[in-house]
Amino acid sequence: MLTSKVGAAVRWDRWDFIALAIAVFTVAWVFALKLKTFYDLGYSMDLFVNTQLARSWLEGRGLLQDNWSGNFLAVHAYFLLLPLGLIAKPFGAPGLLFVLAASVGAAYFWATRILRLLAVDGRVAVIAAGALLISPLSVAFYQETGYGFFVETLALALCLILFYFLLQQRIVASIVTAIAVISVKEDAPIAAAVVAIVAGVETWFSSPGKLPRYRFNWPAAIVVVLSVCAIPVLLAISWAQSPTMYGRHSFDRIGIVTPGSFSSPGSLFIFVASNVFHWLGSGVVRQWLWVMIVGTFGTVLLRPYYLVVGVSTTGVAWLMNRNDLLWAPRFYSTEALLWCITLVGFASIARTLSRCSKGVRTVVLTTAIGIVALSVSAQLALVPWFARGAYLLRSTNLYSSQERQDADALFAYYRREGKPEEPVVASTMLFRYAHDRNLFWLTQLRGRPAPIWILGDSADPYPPLRIGSDTIYAPSGIHLEDYALVDRRGRFVLFRKKE
Repeated sequence: MLTSKVGAAVRWDRWDFIALAIAVFTVAWVFALKLKTFYDLGYSMDLFVNTQLARSWLEGRGLLQDNWSGNFLAVHAYFLLLPLGLIAKPFGAPGLLFVLAASVGAAYFWATRILRLLAVDGRVAVIAAGALLISPLSVAFYQETGYGFFVETLALALCLILFYFLLQQRIVASIVTAIAVISVKEDAPIAAAVVAIVAGVETWFSSPGKLPRYRFNWPAAIVVVLSVCAIPVLLAISWAQSPTMYGRHSFDRIGIVTPGSFSSPGSLFIFVASNVFHWLGSGVVRQWLWVMIVGTFGTVLLRPYYLVVGVSTTGVAWLMNRNDLLWAPRFYSTEALLWCITLVGFASIARTLSRCSKGVRTVVLTTAIGIVALSVSAQLALVPWFARGAYLLRSTNLYSSQERQDADALFAYYRREGKPEEPVVASTMLFRYAHDRNLFWLTQLRGRPAPIWILGDSADPYPPLRIGSDTIYAPSGIHLEDYALVDRRGRFVLFRKKE
């Protein structure tokens, strides 16, 4: 149970076609849930920021530009968003939601292929990958209530594809996929590196009788080196950007030091190295250890040395000094590690069980079922309560059915009469009506054009974006007497700038 059998025949058979069919169904299911939540006014903020970032280079506004921070490259190196602009430009935010749904299906399919590569029977692989996909941690990771989409959530599927190619020791495919992972964000090389380390270790221990040069996984080593080199390069690119009024450098957003503490990317590495013991003793690491145990269904205990490697995935959450390890932008590296460890651990158990007597197999299976039940229970305690609504295709939103009808009826006028290039601001959960237009944020208007349209919610849960018929966020500089009230329905109002 402590080693893998890497390199089993991976010819396609009926179970691979079944896995592909389930993957397609998964894409449809997730996209339906995401789209339903989108139209039910359940998403705000990051989905729409990412939509603007992806589209900006196709709209002549430069690379990774948005109306929230300006030059977002000064904040994060979201290079993977650039090709996604080809989808976000014609389809807007729903296009990104479809990409996310497709990545969920891809994660399932490649997890199945990895298990087949590790000598797991096709039927067992299909069931095991499905169980991992519907685990509470995975569901909460992809659901991302309130935000809907982060480019970081795409990293899991890319990491599993990378893991598959590394186990096969396909050097070109591994490097190309590693570059795709690295392009997600400046800390994404950590995810690529830990996946490569797991692949390298599993390859080494899978063939103990061979000479060292035949046991060494060279593509995995190359990916580790590439990842280590990529981190300072991505940080330097971000550091070289001029910060904007609303877009501070990522170094100035670190929560455990005062803004401006770091003079260069190199000073960040020195700080981390000199505070390693503070890091290892932090609450984030303690939470992560528990997540690793229950998230892998205990299989990490078969390979405890990965706990040493995997602690690097907590670095960003520790630096931010926030108890938000399970938030997708902080958690995606850990989630990739969880999947890889669970897959290799389960493959070892399945292979061992196939050689056991029927009595031993019954005892082990009974024990495994009990461990899985305890792990699922612990995962449910870790994730937000509303994550379980995803199992029933329930969207999460703040509005009643009547309120959504009022909003749709009122803002249909804006969709019909407003021009895409006209600046518009909206309350927190009303961004959907301007997802493919020149959307601005009411709190980010200094130095920016006054909006032509205002889409308001007088009972918005976020006070600065609460807009009523006679109230608006004063620091925005907007004066409602300059606007004509087009109409009002219930809690919603629509204004248009006077001629």
